Parts: sequence; structure tokens; C-alpha cells
Amino acid sequence: MARYDRAQDSNRRSIGRFMTRWSLRYVIAFLLVAATACASRSDLTSAPLSEGGESVIGAGYRFIETRYIRDVPIRVVAVSGLRGMSKIDPKVQANPIGDRIAIHHNGAIVAYLKQPEAGDIRGWAGVTVRAFEIAGKQSVRIRNAQPEEVYRAVFRAALQSLDRYSRYSTAAEARENRAIREGYGGIGVTIRAEKGIARIVSVMPGTPGAKAGLKDDDIIAAIAGVPLRGKSLNYVVRRLRGPRGSEVRLTVRRAAQKQPLTIDVTRAFIVPQTVMARRAGNAVYLRIVRFGSDTARKTEGTVARLRTKIGKRKLRGAILDLRNNPGGLLEQAIRISDLFLDDGEIMESRGRHPKSRRRYGARYGDVLRGKPIVVLVNSRTASSSEILAAALQDNGRAVVVGSNSFGKGTVQSVASLPNEGEIIMTWSRFHAPSGYTLQGLGVRPNICTGSDRRDAGAARRAIARLVAGETASAAAFRTWRRQYEPKAEGLRALRAACPGRALGGLPDVELEIARRLLETPRLYRLALAASAPEPDRASTGQERAEDDLIDATNLR
Repeated sequence: MARYDRAQDSNRRSIGRFMTRWSLRYVIAFLLVAATACASRSDLTSAPLSEGGESVIGAGYRFIETRYIRDVPIRVVAVSGLRGMSKIDPKVQANPIGDRIAIHHNGAIVAYLKQPEAGDIRGWAGVTVRAFEIAGKQSVRIRNAQPEEVYRAVFRAALQSLDRYSRYSTAAEARENRAIREGYGGIGVTIRAEKGIARIVSVMPGTPGAKAGLKDDDIIAAIAGVPLRGKSLNYVVRRLRGPRGSEVRLTVRRAAQKQPLTIDVTRAFIVPQTVMARRAGNAVYLRIVRFGSDTARKTEGTVARLRTKIGKRKLRGAILDLRNNPGGLLEQAIRISDLFLDDGEIMESRGRHPKSRRRYGARYGDVLRGKPIVVLVNSRTASSSEILAAALQDNGRAVVVGSNSFGKGTVQSVASLPNEGEIIMTWSRFHAPSGYTLQGLGVRPNICTGSDRRDAGAARRAIARLVAGETASAAAFRTWRRQYEPKAEGLRALRAACPGRALGGLPDVELEIARRLLETPRLYRLALAASAPEPDRASTGQERAEDDLIDATNLR
């Protein structure tokens, strides 16, 4: 088994740069983790498609052909991509007829193109470009489309035919994705749109915004003298970001001040805040909102600081809150799993490409020294956060409380294209230490709150069910862990036992249950017993996966 080495982590690339992109459902624009809308016209490439189109499309097709989790002929991908033509102009279509591609305009065939061989990447890239050139002679919309609009139409149609997690990001979106993962030049505040104004929701401690005196609830009325009333959130985000060391002048309205304030802020490198922690009695409460480039380091430092503050003898354990965590960088989830384990397997990835097949094991060095852990999950706990929850549960290291997690068990690899756009594509599936697939199934809690009525007595009723032996049984977990390649009907039946539930509303039932488990070791041991790993689990898993293993050290 390959063992995870913290000391060499900085030299390793993530299997999937990020696992899933979740839209922010509320009108909050996180300058720290903001996602952008589709590229504006000013972001689009202006060069004719013929000058670089085959290169960009060919690079995308080659990435799909070599890296996608299943072997899919490029013909299938390219024909799907040509259907994206209709996204630019619904009057235009490209359809295969026999050994040719027919170009339709207003229902009439205007041209034919001969189909290349099924696996001819260069040939299909050329046919794609020529199809758009021919269609442009009939359609004003296609003729006037910028190259980036064409790439977006082609790749999004092509990737949609593969699976729901494979996607294309324009050059502008790719820049935002990198900023979310790696950081950017900014001032360190979170804002939201509120009746046409930009209000600061929070100021990140230690950032330029905090040092300059910005406060929660301040209203940013203008940036560099330009009024913001009625401006979009993306506009405000773009104006507040900029090169490190550059200065931005803000006009700020504050409830306690009659006159607006003028505040100059010098931008700095901002790493998105992904970890929030506090002392909860004699336990560590740790909330991870997503996995960014610095999450594991921040987690380790925060846990160590709170452990020291509470004291070795008083420390009851930790509550790890992964509710609503959509995932992020896989390597960070692996590192954090390793923080809480002395040994054991963390996860296994399986795919078509040789480098997509790998198993990760933990190294000695549990930061909590074996103290109990309760992990909180819900229906929006997905991807990397599910890996962390499953690793701790399968190794007998934590009790999981909540509802079934999302069930996103695929890894995405990222390729940069010549136009600076990105293809994010599924290239492997990951499996929990006991071998079951997370895709479509997710993590089953030891104590389920998915179907509970949320009121003042909900936590008490859940604990009573635990004592009475009415929670998930060892047999139920054995059945769950046998799902190596489950059918869709079987997944639905298994998940029905603890229906997924989103976070929301008071009281916080899961948090209250976690507190009670840590306060009463007997209850914690009772909850842990059902999901305890079988004695021969590790060896069985190793034998089952042995044929799939190779020595891959540079994963993307």
C-alpha cells in the first residue's frame, strides 16, 4: 500500500484539482470563494476560429480520449460537441447521416462533411471547425460568434454527453477557479447584494480589510469614486480584487457615522478561509466549509492550538462539521484524514488511466491522540468531505451523525487548453477503505437524523434510540460496505433508510447529539460499535484491489 507522506505533500499534484463546483444559492458573493458567471464579451478571444480552433478543440478531444474514466470514441464526443452549434443558433444543426455530417439551416441541408475515422482526433477537430465555418455562411449568429463562444458551445455539449461532473470553463471562469483553489489579490471581506447595495457580511481577521478598519455591516458605497448602487456582485468583486500591493479607495457608509468614510486598502494575497474553529466546552469544534490549498495546514494548527488550550486531561474529543461541504482539493481531504489516523487506509481511486489508480494509507501521528471524534454530515456533504467522513468511520475512528451524504464519488482531473480555458473531467471513482463505492451511495451515519422532527426533544429521542439498539445495526453497515459496483435500484433502497437532509433550522440537532456523545463515553462507544470495521476488512480490501494497483507518484 502506498502510504501518504506529509513531508512530500507539496511536491504532489491532486488527483482532481477540485471535485465538484457548487453554485452559491444565496445572493452572497464570497470574495474569498466567489464563483464567476459566464464570460462577458470583453473576456472572449477575438482571433478568427480558423487560426487556433483546431488546436484548442484538438487538445480538448485528446484530453478526453486519454483521461476519461471510460473509453469513449472521439466520434461520439465530437458528434455531441457539434450539437452545441444549436446553442448559438437554434436554426442550425449538425447531424451524422451515414458516413457524413449533414449541416442543416432552417431545416434544409446546406452541406455535407465526410466523417473521419472514429478515433481520429485531428480529423474530428478539423471537421468541427469546418462545420462552424460552413454554418457561419448561413447564420449571422454563428458568423459573429467569438471563438470562445464556439469553444464553450462545443465542449459543454460534448462533456454533457459523458457525465454530470465533466464540464468546460472559459478562460475567465478558469481564472476564478484558480483563485478559489489557490488564492488571489484582494482585501479579505465577504459581501452580499442587498437592494442594490454592497454590504460587508464579514471581515477576515488579519487581512487588509481588517487592518484598514472595515467592519461587518459596513456598506461599500463606491470604489475609486465610482458609485456601486445597482452594480452586480461580479462587478464589485472584480473592482475589489487586483494585484498584490496595489491600493483601492473605498467610500464606506457606517450606521454609527453620519458622513461616509474614505478608507484606503492595500491589497494582499488572500487564501480563501475554509476552516472555522472554536472551543465547545471541553471539545474542539471544527467546521470545514470546503477543501482549499491551505485547509490541512490550518486544520492541524487550529486543532493543536485548541488541544493545548483545553488541556490534555480535560479534552473530550472533537466535533468535525462537514455539513454543506461540497468538496474541493482531494489531496487536502487525504491530508486531513491522515491527521486523525495513526494507520489504516484512507481511500482508493480506480479509473481507466494508469495514473488514476492509487491507494492512500495513513502515517502515524494522530493529532488528537485517540480522543473521540464525531463527524456531522448531511445531504450536501459531498466529494472530498465524503472521503474524510468515510475514512474516519471505516477505520473505527469516528461516529458519523446526520443524514446520508450526497454520494459524489468521482474524481475530476483538470486540463488547461491553449485558449486558457479548462476542461474538468471525470477520470476515476473513489472507494472507501472498506471498498464500497461512494458514487451514488454516500456515507451512512451511525446516528441518523434525516427523518427526525427537529424540535427541542430531537436529540434526546435520537440518544434514546441509540440506547434501545434502534439505530443502524452492524448488519446494515456490512450490507452498505458490500456495494462495490451497485445498481441504481439498490442504491435507492439503501439510501431510503436514512434520507438525505440539508442543513437548516434550529435547534441544531446533530451538534447537540455530538456534544452528548463526547460527554458520555459509554454512548460514544455504543454508537461506534455498529460501524466498527470487520477484523479481516483491511486484508480483504487489499486482495480485492491488488490487480488494479500501479506505482503512480505524479497524479493530476
